[in-house]
Amino acid sequence: MKRDRHHSRKGDRTLALVNSEIIPIDEAIAAVSAIGGTIFDVKLKKVESNAVWRLKLLRDGERVKVYVDALSGDIIEAKVAVTATEPIPA
Repeated sequence: MKRDRHHSRKGDRTLALVNSEIIPIDEAIAAVSAIGGTIFDVKLKKVESNAVWRLKLLRDGERVKVYVDALSGDIIEAKVAVTATEPIPA
């Protein structure tokens, strides 16, 4: 029973986030077009009580996470993840 209530609360939070005044997903995608690459995952998240679009891209063999402010459409942060082909530092 606890699990059902947990999923219900998470669904309620997600619904409230989606119903807030956020930019559409296509505007978030357009914001990261200058970075280039292929988008393979997009998720609307709440980060420090702010709504953000998190987009994951593949670019030149690298995985890049880009965070876009869901209210303004501005890129907040872009960071490259370690790829499997790179040696792991000792």
